[in-house]
Amino acid sequence: MKKSKLVSLILSIALTLGVFLLPISSNVNAEPNKVKEDKSKQLQKLNKMLEKSDKSKKEFKVSWDEKKGIPRFISGELSDKNIDVLDFLNENKDVFLIDGGEFEVKKAETDELGMTHYRTKQSVDGIPVYGAELIIHTDKDGIITAINGQAEPKLEKKKWSKSVKLSNKDAIHVAKKNLSFTPDDNTFTAEPTSELFLYQHENKWQPVYVVELQFLEPYLGREFFYIDAKKGKVLRSVNRIVEAAETGTGTGVFGDTKTLNTYLSDGLYYLHDTTKPMDGVIRTYDAQNTMNPLNEFNPSPGVYVTDDNNNFSSSRQRAAVDAHFYAGVVYDYFLNNHNRNSYDNNGSDIISSVHLGNNVENAFWTGAQMVYGDGDGINSHALSASLDVVAHELTHAVTDTTANLEYEFQSGALNESFSDVFGILAEVEYEGSTEWLLGEDIFINGNDAIRSMEDPTIFGYPDHMDDFRVLPNTREGDWGGVHINSSITNKAFYNVATNIGFEKSGKIYYRALTSYLTQFSQFDDARNALLQSATDLYGENSVEYNAIADGLAAVGIGDSTTTPTDDTFEPNNTLSDAYSISSGVSYTSYISTSSDVDFYTFTTGGSGNISIDLTSLPLDYDLYLFNSSGVELDKSINGSTSSESILYTASGADTFYLQVVGYNGANSTNSYILSATFPEEQLGEWFYENVSYDTPHPYPNNHTETYTYSKPGAQQVAIHFSSFSTEANYDFVHIKDKNGSTVASYDGSQSAFWVTVDGDEISATLETDFSITEYGFTIDQVAYFSDGALAAGFMNEVQTFDELIQNADKATAEDYIAPDHGPEKMNQE
Repeated sequence: MKKSKLVSLILSIALTLGVFLLPISSNVNAEPNKVKEDKSKQLQKLNKMLEKSDKSKKEFKVSWDEKKGIPRFISGELSDKNIDVLDFLNENKDVFLIDGGEFEVKKAETDELGMTHYRTKQSVDGIPVYGAELIIHTDKDGIITAINGQAEPKLEKKKWSKSVKLSNKDAIHVAKKNLSFTPDDNTFTAEPTSELFLYQHENKWQPVYVVELQFLEPYLGREFFYIDAKKGKVLRSVNRIVEAAETGTGTGVFGDTKTLNTYLSDGLYYLHDTTKPMDGVIRTYDAQNTMNPLNEFNPSPGVYVTDDNNNFSSSRQRAAVDAHFYAGVVYDYFLNNHNRNSYDNNGSDIISSVHLGNNVENAFWTGAQMVYGDGDGINSHALSASLDVVAHELTHAVTDTTANLEYEFQSGALNESFSDVFGILAEVEYEGSTEWLLGEDIFINGNDAIRSMEDPTIFGYPDHMDDFRVLPNTREGDWGGVHINSSITNKAFYNVATNIGFEKSGKIYYRALTSYLTQFSQFDDARNALLQSATDLYGENSVEYNAIADGLAAVGIGDSTTTPTDDTFEPNNTLSDAYSISSGVSYTSYISTSSDVDFYTFTTGGSGNISIDLTSLPLDYDLYLFNSSGVELDKSINGSTSSESILYTASGADTFYLQVVGYNGANSTNSYILSATFPEEQLGEWFYENVSYDTPHPYPNNHTETYTYSKPGAQQVAIHFSSFSTEANYDFVHIKDKNGSTVASYDGSQSAFWVTVDGDEISATLETDFSITEYGFTIDQVAYFSDGALAAGFMNEVQTFDELIQNADKATAEDYIAPDHGPEKMNQE
C-alpha cells in the first residue's frame, strides 16, 4: 500500500537547484479531494520559500510534525525585506493547513544581533487556540529567516463564540467553588485570572476558560481550572506549582559571610535590595513556618526579614540571607550574560520566602515568587542555601514569561532541564567551576545531590532516549516524568558545554529558550531551537552548531554531524553533490542518519528505457527519479517491502537524478543496493556521406525492393529520405536493423526525414500491393555515428554530419530537409 507523505523530508537538506519542486505522494487518490488540494497548496508554498532561499544561497530546512502533517520548524530566506509578518502568515496559511482563523502578534523583541522575534497566537472566531503559537524571526533587514512553533490545522471555521455562555467572572467563581477549601478575601496572593481559549478536551475542540488561582495556604497552590465555557463544568484541574524534585541524603552547611544589599527604614534594615538597575526590587520574607493546613491562613509572602544593626547573623536569618543573596547573584547572571532585566525582562520584583512549613525538603516557583523549605534538619538544610537551586527556581520564572513550557511530558521535562542548565551556568559564573550536580550543597552528610548532569544514572535517571520513561500526567507520575526525563536533555547540555564551553553554550541555550521554544515544544523542537540559535550566533555548520547536533545525538535526539566512514558516496545529500553512476553497475551504500538523503545522477545517450532497482532494504526506504531541473518524474514509495523499482522511458539524451531517502527518517548501518540500466551516452560524432538511391517512379504493383546501408564499426547508422510517398495504409517501407528487427514502418506522403538505428547496418524495404502506385522514395544522404571516421567504401564524399548541417544552416538532423523533387516526380500510376 502506498504511503501518504511529503517528499519534503529532503527539505531538511540544503538544495542548490532553485527550480526543485516538491512532489505530492502518489497515494493521494486514496484520500479525500480536500486533503489532496491542501497538500498540493502546502507544497507549492514551501517550494516558493525554497526557491527564494536558494536564490540567496541560504540553506533551507524543514522539520516536520508527522502527526499533524505540518512543519514545526522552517528556516532559510523566506521573504522579501521588511514584510509585514502577519501578512506573510496569512499568505502562507496553507503551509500549516489552516483554513480559517487568523494570527495576532502578542510580543515582539529585538535582540543584540538585530533580529526581531514575533510571538504570534492563532485564533478562530476571535478566540485564541490553546498552545497554538508561531514565532516569526526576522533579520536586521526585516527578512523572515525562520518560523517555528505549533499550529492547529484541524479547527473548523465557525462561530465558536455562540456557544460561550459564561463570563470571565463566572469562570473564576466556578474555580473558587471547586477548591478543596473555602477561600476568603485574603486567600489569593495574586489576582485570579480567567482567559477564554479554544481547547481540545478528549479529542474535541470547544471554548474553555482557563482560570489561575495562586495562594500559599492551606497548601501551596497555583491551581489551573479548565472550565467548559458553555456549561460551566470543570473539565480538568491541576496544581502547576513548579517545584524542585524531592531530596535525599545530603551535603554540608554553609557558614560563610555574605555582603548583602539591604534597606533602612525607621531604624530597621530590611532584606530589600534596591541597588539593581530594575524597576522593582529583590525582597525576601520569612513565611514563619505557617504554610501548613493545620495553621491559620497567612496568604501574604510572610513577614519581611529585618535586623536592627544590619548584621543578619541569627540562625533564623540564615536561610533568608542565602535566598536574598543568591537571588541577586542570579539576577546579575542574566543581566550580565544575556542583558535580561529580572525574570520578565521588565525589571519586576524578585520575591523569596523562606521557612516554608515544617521539615519541607523542597523549593517552588509559585508563578509569582520563590518559596524555600527548611529541609528536614537531618539529611538536608534549607534549600535556599544552594545557589543552583535558587537559579533553578528563578529560571522557571524566566521560562514562564518566554517559552511558557507546559509543565507536563516532554515540554515539562524541557522546563525542568532549562532550569537545571541555568542553575549550573549561574553556579559556574559565581564559583568558577561546577561538579555538574544539582542541589549538592543542601545535603548534610555529603555524597548526594538532586540530579547529576554528567551521569544522571547514578541517581536512577535516564541519560538516553532509549530509556525515556512514559509516565502518567499526575503528581505521582511526576506530571509525565518532567524531573525524570529532563535528565536526558541535561546530559545533552553536559555534552555540549564540555565541548564548546559555558559561555557559548549559555548564549545558545538562552536564545533557544527565549526566542524559539513555545508552550508545547518537544525534544525535537528543542533540538531545532538550539541548532537555529547556534546558527544565528555562530553561523551555519559552525563548530558550535556541530557541538549542539552531536551533543543531542549522543542522547538519542536527532543525528550527529559526523558521517559514518562506511557511508560510501558522501557527500551526496544534494542534487549538486549527486554521485555519478554507470548503467548496469550495482552500488552499495547507507542511509546513515534520519536526515541523510542520497542523490545519484546519470546521463542517457539517447531515447530508451530506464530501469532502476533499489534492493536489500533494511528499513522502509523510498526511491525518486528527477529530471535535470530537479522536477519529479516518477517515484516508488511502497510500504513494508524490501525493494523499490522505477521504469521510465527517456525521450532522448538527458541528465537524470535519483534520490534514496528513509521514510519518516528511517536509517540503518545496514546497506542497500542501487542499480540502474539506461541508454548510455555514446562518445563520438556523426559523419555524413552522399548517396543516390531511387525506387522506380512510380513503383510497380506487387513489388518488393530493399536498400541497405552498412558501415562496419559504426555505433549507429542513418538514412535520409528526401522524398517519400506510398499508398497510405497499403504500401509500406519497413526499416530494419542489422538483426532484421523492424524498427519502424512508414506509408503515405511524408516530408523529408531521417531514420536512425543502433548498430552498423540499416535497410529500407518497399513492399507494395496489387493496385494503385505512388512516387516511392528517394534516399540522398546517409550517416554514421562513430568515435572516428571509418572507411568511405563506395561513397564519393565523407564529411562530418555536423558540418553538413552547419553548411545547410540547419540546427539538427531532424531539421534538415532535402530539395523538393517537384510535382512531376509524384505522379500516380
